[in-house]
Amino acid sequence: MAEWIIRGGSVAGPRGVEFADVAIEAGKILAVGRDLNITAERTIDASDLLVLPGIVDVHTHPVYLDDLESLPITAAHGGITTVIHFAYAKPGDGLMDTIHRFREEAEAVSILDFGLHGGLFDPAHQSHEIPLAIDVGVTSHKMFMTYAKLGWMTDDYQLMRTLDILGRVGGMGMVHAENGLATDYLEDKTNAAGEDPLDVFVATRPAILEAEAIHRAIAMAQVAGCSLYIPHMTAQLGLEVLGRARALGYRVFAETCPQYLTLTEAALREQGPLVKIGPPLRSESDRLALWQGLATGLLDTIASDHAAKAKTRDDDFFAAAFGSPQAETMLPLAYHGGVGGNRLSLKRLVQVMCENPARIFGLYPQKGVIQPGSDADLVLFDPHANVQITQAAQHSNASYTAYEGMSVCGAPVLSMQRGEILLENGEVHTDSRRGRFLRTKCGNATIADLKSRQ
Repeated sequence: MAEWIIRGGSVAGPRGVEFADVAIEAGKILAVGRDLNITAERTIDASDLLVLPGIVDVHTHPVYLDDLESLPITAAHGGITTVIHFAYAKPGDGLMDTIHRFREEAEAVSILDFGLHGGLFDPAHQSHEIPLAIDVGVTSHKMFMTYAKLGWMTDDYQLMRTLDILGRVGGMGMVHAENGLATDYLEDKTNAAGEDPLDVFVATRPAILEAEAIHRAIAMAQVAGCSLYIPHMTAQLGLEVLGRARALGYRVFAETCPQYLTLTEAALREQGPLVKIGPPLRSESDRLALWQGLATGLLDTIASDHAAKAKTRDDDFFAAAFGSPQAETMLPLAYHGGVGGNRLSLKRLVQVMCENPARIFGLYPQKGVIQPGSDADLVLFDPHANVQITQAAQHSNASYTAYEGMSVCGAPVLSMQRGEILLENGEVHTDSRRGRFLRTKCGNATIADLKSRQ
């Protein structure tokens, strides 16, 4: 006898979408098939619902208004069951000390299973610890090619050095790809001229300088023999650089985010600092190019880049923080704009939000798929639910959402993590010690692993 059986839903499995039942035992998926002849202690009727793998969000920042306890809660309300947090090692911090602190704190308070990325703010004094991080299951490490004024930028010498270390130990590099010194000059020029920041913000961080940094990072990673992950891609020009690298067989993976798939630079006029993010929102043609990149397999993942920071519409724009809350709204927005907008099949949406993230970061098939033996991380999603997004209904500690008043069709109504109910009837079951640390195994996935499964 199984513990649970979910009957009558449209299950998004490795072969596509099919009417099937899902049996669960001891936190694992026991069987998947139509009209399973299995009895269970508890039955869930999934008629008229989609049964998806739990969403794997590989880009979260639990160091602002939402921390290692509250970020997983708002993420769980959005159908996310696994997160990979950035463990920020600021200047003066040791990488391993930071990793141990993030892991210990998260194990004490997180309701979601979680992995960690190293966030290197001072790689000159931190990169030598990467082999130790690899040994404890933190195998992806990020550097910033921008934010020189904040003291966060990694120069090309240290970027090359760190990618070389990662290449030698089998890890994966990650970069925030914008030309930091060039964008700082443009911002200084703009401020000196007294120009309206809402008029010129995108011009101070233009897409061509994002594309230039992507090209530079790919070139160095290729020389280092290191696989590379480019988060939060925003523009057609960047996709062109990525496409050339893929054609040459380079191991570079790429992500975009719901904000870039949904909003454009026009939102800056309406919301000002609330949608100040980096890289910035782009044009409508860029937005559509991102959807096309997901559909064709050029882009591999959608992740939230959830960074909830305190700010208001009336803040000084250039002084306001970069970032916004995104995790809770990510799945409804991606489903509405992708499947509902006839831009992605449901199978492809599941690949870029579940399977591919798990494959790239070495969590597959434990996570990201509905098949026997995998963790019973599941989302029951109502494709017919009409929901108006409001900050009042969100669970982030941020006082705003970038999508206030926007209506979407589709919402998660129930989720499970390892066979236990996580989200039900709009309520999250918050056992503060539910979450488990996940060792990532980056550097093993290939582009063929992903493209062959479109």
